[in-house]
Amino acid sequence: MSQSVRPGRGAALPVALVGAALLSTGTVGMAFADEAPKNGPKAGAVAGSTSARAAAAWAVTQLSGGNNANGDVELTADLVLGLEATNSAGLKAEAATDWLQGKAAKYVHREDGINVEHAAKLALVAAASERHKPSAFGGDLPKLLKDSVQNGRFKGGKSDASNQSVQALAIMALQRTEGQVPKEAIDLVMNSQCPGKGGFPAILTEKKGTGGGGTGSAGAAPASCTPDVESTAMAVQALLSQEGNSDAQAAAGLGVTWLRAQQNPKNGGFSRFGKLDKRNNTKSTALAVEALVAGNEHADANRGVDWLQSVQVGCRGDRSEWGAVGWNKAEVDKKTLLTTAYAMPALNRQPLIAISGQHSTPGTEPFVCTSKDETSDGSSTTGGTSTESSSASPEKKSPSPTESSASPTTSETTDPSATATATATATATATSDTTSGTTSGSGGTTGTGTTSGTGSTGSTASDDSLARTGSSAAFPAAIGAGTLLLAGSGAMVAARKRRNGAN
Repeated sequence: MSQSVRPGRGAALPVALVGAALLSTGTVGMAFADEAPKNGPKAGAVAGSTSARAAAAWAVTQLSGGNNANGDVELTADLVLGLEATNSAGLKAEAATDWLQGKAAKYVHREDGINVEHAAKLALVAAASERHKPSAFGGDLPKLLKDSVQNGRFKGGKSDASNQSVQALAIMALQRTEGQVPKEAIDLVMNSQCPGKGGFPAILTEKKGTGGGGTGSAGAAPASCTPDVESTAMAVQALLSQEGNSDAQAAAGLGVTWLRAQQNPKNGGFSRFGKLDKRNNTKSTALAVEALVAGNEHADANRGVDWLQSVQVGCRGDRSEWGAVGWNKAEVDKKTLLTTAYAMPALNRQPLIAISGQHSTPGTEPFVCTSKDETSDGSSTTGGTSTESSSASPEKKSPSPTESSASPTTSETTDPSATATATATATATATSDTTSGTTSGSGGTTGTGTTSGTGSTGSTASDDSLARTGSSAAFPAAIGAGTLLLAGSGAMVAARKRRNGAN
């Protein structure tokens, strides 16, 4: 009887080890999968994508004193929103939010009133935080926004800039903090929609015209109205936040359709003035991605993310710049900290109104670059695979931009994984982020090569990519180890049988 039990035990042990190995490696691989969420803008936090976390890892090294961007309040606010959107760097984001709270009163208030854009941006920052309240952040920000409404327009004073993006930002801030927005503020946006086009212009006017709205209502937009990508992306996000307003949803739907028609068919990027403008940039692309995600157009959003990843500094760049996102190429300049801040929500496919740090990890995650032929600085390796991890060295800091953008929602992002030509020597751990729901071969890659798996965004395996931490390369290794264990077990069983037969 004992002879029949022993072989069973001998076989069960390696089988159990193989099963455990497969389960553990499978879990690690899944934990860092960069998959596009299939939910709407209010479905909650999603796991941070590799490219978004890489951008966050670089961005935090640029903070002065660990809590601000060179004393620039607006840039710091943009960075906080970006970091919170990646679901990482929670401690840095909260420290920066504390710093912002101390600067908020002066940042928001002016002699003749308030700055609506500043108040709306900080309201979203406070709403994304775990510890802060928008009603006590340098003042009662939601109340200040409501009190600023004039003929439907959010306007804090004579000197306060007021345009489509600011209007949309204020709508989202009030919706996020109060759960309701004055109807006339929503109507003003709808009435500005370019008739017969679906896009939205940058300029707002309270005087009603004969077109616009997209819903048959009289609006402010003349027939000659010229929409642009950034204003449309902001307006779409604001209107989609009004879930119970069917007219707002219809107008947003037309806006989404217009945006999709402006996407560069070759690489998935966006330019400020749409398909007639061939100059893709991070800000326009990031905003468009956010709007497309909010509108549940994930396939087109993923193509936009592909392009953003193609302008993110990868493993062939300076190690201290890994993860940074450029304007229209993978390089760091005086605007890169701002463009990276704008890019992070789009890289993690988060509309502005959905940004929350509730599920953020305390710190950043080092990313790993793996190349068979080259190290990160381009020098040849002596053999095998070169594996390097980095949390982005703080030695180099990106200078503060000379110009602040008009809206925190416009972002400039890049992804290291799509910048290099795919080669046959690229390892499995150097694959770029992939997302579900897109067609392979789209957006941002400069080489040929093929992608594996279904739903690939078209980014190819490359030695210039930021490898996914916890790579699935461990999976085949586990299978190999299990196979050896099984073979050894079989040999042991056979030997016992021979000995028993001899006895």
